[in-house]
Amino acid sequence: MKKILPLLAFVALSSFAERPYAFRERLECVHERNMFDSGAKPAADEFAFSDGVVVSIPECGEEVLELAARDFEEYLSVSMGVSARVSVRGGGQVSVSLDKSLGPRKYRVRVSKGGVAVAAGSPRIAAQAFYHLEDLMNLRRAPFLKCGEETREHLFSPRMTHSAWGLDEFPEGHLRQIAHAGIDAIVVFIRDVDRTKGRPVYQDVNSLIRSAVRWGIDTYLYSYVQAFAHPDDPGAREVFENSYGRVSAAYPGAKGFVFVGESCEFPSKDERVIPIRAADRGPEHKGDTRPMAGYFPCRDYPAWVRAVSAAIRAHNPNSDVVFWTYNWGCKPYGPRMELIDNLPKDVSLEVTWEMFESYKLPNGYPCYCNDYTLSFAGPGKYFSSEAARAKADGLRLYGMTNTGGRTWDYGAVPYLPVPFQWKLRWDGMVKAHNEWGLCGTMESHHNGWHPGFVAELAKEAFVRGGMPFDRHLRAIAARDFGAENVEAVVGAWRKWSEALTLQPPNHANQYSVFRVGPAYPFNALGPRIRAGLGEKNEEGYPVAGYAANGLGIVRMNYADDQVRQWREGLDYFPRLQVSEDAFRQETEALSKAAALYLEGADVVRRAAAGLDARRRDNALRMAGLGEFMGRTCTTAVNVKAAVREEDTVLSATAADAEKAAAKKRIYELACAEYENAQAALPLAEFDSGLGWEPSMEYVGGPEQIRWKLRRMENVYGIAKGDAE
Repeated sequence: MKKILPLLAFVALSSFAERPYAFRERLECVHERNMFDSGAKPAADEFAFSDGVVVSIPECGEEVLELAARDFEEYLSVSMGVSARVSVRGGGQVSVSLDKSLGPRKYRVRVSKGGVAVAAGSPRIAAQAFYHLEDLMNLRRAPFLKCGEETREHLFSPRMTHSAWGLDEFPEGHLRQIAHAGIDAIVVFIRDVDRTKGRPVYQDVNSLIRSAVRWGIDTYLYSYVQAFAHPDDPGAREVFENSYGRVSAAYPGAKGFVFVGESCEFPSKDERVIPIRAADRGPEHKGDTRPMAGYFPCRDYPAWVRAVSAAIRAHNPNSDVVFWTYNWGCKPYGPRMELIDNLPKDVSLEVTWEMFESYKLPNGYPCYCNDYTLSFAGPGKYFSSEAARAKADGLRLYGMTNTGGRTWDYGAVPYLPVPFQWKLRWDGMVKAHNEWGLCGTMESHHNGWHPGFVAELAKEAFVRGGMPFDRHLRAIAARDFGAENVEAVVGAWRKWSEALTLQPPNHANQYSVFRVGPAYPFNALGPRIRAGLGEKNEEGYPVAGYAANGLGIVRMNYADDQVRQWREGLDYFPRLQVSEDAFRQETEALSKAAALYLEGADVVRRAAAGLDARRRDNALRMAGLGEFMGRTCTTAVNVKAAVREEDTVLSATAADAEKAAAKKRIYELACAEYENAQAALPLAEFDSGLGWEPSMEYVGGPEQIRWKLRRMENVYGIAKGDAE
């Protein structure tokens, strides 16, 4: 019963359940109401905004600056209770001037007792100056600014992100949030003119491009366009013009295109490429036996990039063509460097930050970064090698960094509240900027950027002249939890940061339990869930049928799919260890991670109890997030242990007594997992953002958890009171 106490405290503090998708309201709320502390008084060295303040901007003909000024006017009213008006006639207490000598990403702020003067190198960065003033007042919880001068320069552009609201969907409120976070580009999965991956029906992409640019945000088109031709093929030019060229012509306002091997395959003539199996080809490629270039740094990629770039730039000469090496970072050094050396110099090279790296957990368990993870802060050798080569070759360098707040360590949570681990990545990125010229970032893939304290910290980390991390972190904790709770909450964040480093980022974890959360099925000695890897969902697992990925990206049958990988390995993943010692090390690490998450959640929940309603709601949401992550780790431990016991039950050599003991242990594990899923249910009910991801929709929310509980009752004969 002791394990349920944190849950009872949670229920006592939060007495309602959110309807599905209610989290989207938070993704459209740009300015929170009544952010000010009504008892706060300005210090002697602070400027205080008062009713009737005038915000003066120059007449530059740039809508982005006017909108930012109007946004600042709204902020003062909604969040700080101060009336203001915008003027282009000068003389305001807040004045903005443009000074191109500062450069397009730098601005200077001078605050005196008489007001605020901003000088900015461009209208877009002037908008960022307004947002910075908002950030400072939010931290102060009052419409006061400390007197003094600061110069700030944003280090990375573009900072690209997908939508957290819905795949390829960006309501204006979410665009404004993205702009406030210092992110200056969005990414849309494009299949054809006005056809995206996330929207199977018509979508007015030009309207989105126009809306985004009003807030200082560019649009990149991530290509799923089909054009299966080699640049040397007869008629290849027409093929590329009728595909990439036609799409480029349709979107004159788009900033650029992003290409990655698996999404833009073409028939390579490189003899080193292994021909893809006929069964794995799309319907448009059936009968074509030529090797597919998606997963190897082929010699003919540079020619393909030139041909595709020519088709795009025939319509948009300044289009930023981004070539991403995600799919072959594990291939030998020589072919990768050869490809980079031969790329045209007018493209941007994008490299994934942490993938394909081998390392060990603190307890010695060997790990491998199969995909996006923050458990290894990076950079990996793959990134470092290609970044150094990009600098030597004079290529623009972008990084796939997942700094929108979420990696594939968890598939169905809004963001990872692990600031100390994030700091290691941010510091590495700034170092890469200084050493190799890293200038642009992709902040997310599929799952989008999410507002929150991690996003605030990231913004400052990517600004030369930004607030130091430790001071900023503690200021956020004081604002959100009160000065009396700073040490406790920072300690909880430190626990969560440590917990993430204990999670093996292997394929078996990221594509199964951690993709779904506590709703992940418990299948030992029960019917298999035939869903995932393109299989039909025969067991009725409830998931949105219109999701872009659905269950196709999730291995729902851990006992079959994941153990096969343990035992046999895959040609493109290192063999996973399955010895008893390896099993012990992994479950030991995950059990410790679960405990740290739950301990931190309990600390945050206790701090929430004494807060006002607005801050208490946000704090409980954060506590629920931490506990949900801990419950996910517990699900992983239980599922893995059950698979080990199932091996004994199904063994041809095990004695009857051994099999009976293993069956008993499976039932005990089922009861423990039933209790764990029960405890996760109110967390997902309270926060509709838990269990949801833009490309999978609700893959692990309340409906899925209830389905799991009902199924366990039927399969294992668990009564609702048994687990307690």
